[in-house]
Amino acid sequence: MAAGSRVSSGRDLNSVPDIGESLGAVGRQGFDFLCMPIFNPRFKREFSQSPAKDRPGALTRSDLLLSGRDWNTLIVGKLSPWIQADSQDEQIRKNSEEALVQELNFAAYLGVPAFLIPLQQSNNSNLARMLLNHLLTGHHSTVFWIRVPLMALEDMREDIVENDPVLRSEDCIEDEKTWLWWHHFRSLCDYNKRIALALDVGADLPSDSVIDRWLGEPIKAAVLPTSIFLTNKKGFPVLSKMHQNLIYRLFKLEVQFVITGSNRHSQKEFRSYLQYLEYLNQHRPPPNAYETFAKGYEDYLQCPLQPLMDNLESQTYEIFEKDPIKYAQYQQAVYKCLLDRVPEGEKETNVQVLMVLGAGRGPLVNASLRAARQADRKITVYAIEKNLNAVVTLQNWRYEEWGDQVTVVPCDMREWEAPVRADIIVSELLGSFGDNELSPECLDGAQRFLK
Repeated sequence: MAAGSRVSSGRDLNSVPDIGESLGAVGRQGFDFLCMPIFNPRFKREFSQSPAKDRPGALTRSDLLLSGRDWNTLIVGKLSPWIQADSQDEQIRKNSEEALVQELNFAAYLGVPAFLIPLQQSNNSNLARMLLNHLLTGHHSTVFWIRVPLMALEDMREDIVENDPVLRSEDCIEDEKTWLWWHHFRSLCDYNKRIALALDVGADLPSDSVIDRWLGEPIKAAVLPTSIFLTNKKGFPVLSKMHQNLIYRLFKLEVQFVITGSNRHSQKEFRSYLQYLEYLNQHRPPPNAYETFAKGYEDYLQCPLQPLMDNLESQTYEIFEKDPIKYAQYQQAVYKCLLDRVPEGEKETNVQVLMVLGAGRGPLVNASLRAARQADRKITVYAIEKNLNAVVTLQNWRYEEWGDQVTVVPCDMREWEAPVRADIIVSELLGSFGDNELSPECLDGAQRFLK
């Protein structure tokens, strides 16, 4: 959801007597889809006891009430709330298993894009088993939104810990319990990509660190009850500052919002809840340099670079250099190192020898020169680079900007015989994150350069 684009939202209804009329009504309110049960929530099917199991008639409404396109794009199905696949009562559990299979299969038959399944307790192993079996054996594309509360309600908390030995054994804070609830469920589902999270936002919010953990999950939807909205002076629904900050962060993940509950601002139309979300979207803080740089790559694992074996392309170096944080931190590190190594009284006579190992197109050289100017200290720089294509760039830098203060060395650092020993070695051969360039052996071979 790019800044300035409209919010993707849906209306959640627990009862839909006339699906065509309800769909038209939520559309006129500005919503993009309708979230509804595909079976009557009061219709508890019986699969074991007669005569109820032999009840005649259709199980639910006909799929012909909507076109295939409408089912595929405008409807999010919901699991019947009475289904308890992990109930300790065997009869309830067996009956729920049959009903669960029935509703999953009918949702696949309708072709709904998403199907909402609430987690109502900490132990959901049987539900996870059946859902994973459905995913692995069917030929359908439905994504399953697992609805999990951001924080457990008071009456849930004791049940969560009491019925889950894993939670009893873990030293987890109160706020994290429902995250562990979700984590165990998706682990049992083998981290299937079609298992996504629908975050149920309540009136209370956990700590920032717990919210950070939630935002690292595959959130596809956020369920916002009307009960969490406050009322401003003009009678319109608004959210608290903490909730606004959460919504701003959810905007960045491009989640879809589902408004649930009755209209608690009766003097205003129901669309005022959606209009408020649109207002927040239009006034959200602009992305910072890091967010702009990383846009589109948030959830992708990158293949490790191998600059020792391969000569990198200019575009790869360009991507490195766009990192708005890394080189500023390098500059600060060199700045502090120079202040530490050269006392104020020696700044005119003490010239530090600094070697940039793997200079690339020169960003670390520039960072080091800026650090020397910032510290008011003198340095001489050796820029060592084995990629002869990048050396062209370094030599142009030296001719146009650096001058004799920098010596460009077109050589593999492991084979170079340095004319002097270095006071400081600067390198980014370990990459931006961990050791994603896989070149620690180069730095190990260059330790002999140090004084």
